[in-house]
Amino acid sequence: MIPACFGQSLEENQKDAFTKRQIKRTSWETLSMSMDFTAYYRISKIDSTIYFDLKMMIASGSVFAINKGQEIMFKLTNGEIVKSGSLEYAITCTGCGAKGYVGSAAQGIDISYLLDSTQINLLKNNVVEKVRIYTTDGYVEHIIKSGAYTKLKKSLSLIE
Repeated sequence: MIPACFGQSLEENQKDAFTKRQIKRTSWETLSMSMDFTAYYRISKIDSTIYFDLKMMIASGSVFAINKGQEIMFKLTNGEIVKSGSLEYAITCTGCGAKGYVGSAAQGIDISYLLDSTQINLLKNNVVEKVRIYTTDGYVEHIIKSGAYTKLKKSLSLIE
């Protein structure tokens, strides 16, 4: 693990011995947590492609799926919306939404979204106030607290 300022770190920063791809990944951080919704994220960069990796659990152990292309949306305080579509189909599995022991027995999902340079700049230079994540059952929406947004901004800076 490589220490970094901000109290966060790159958990991975290496060149893959087989593929020769440069891989950077931040630590998992909390996006939002409540009694009915828990979401964690990390930022991954493989060569020049940047991903928003998401682990999510919805209350009562709900089984749900996210189709390829279903969106995650970040509402900024300036009114702009940053959207990205999921890269693949995923369905919940036991422990998939957890980043440790808590939630490891619950249904959750692990999925990735692509971020381009415009989206990254918007997320880094504006305050995110809400997130909306579309699933096959509709969407979940939660307020992003200022501490979570600050960590998101710092995570995006770490992978540059």
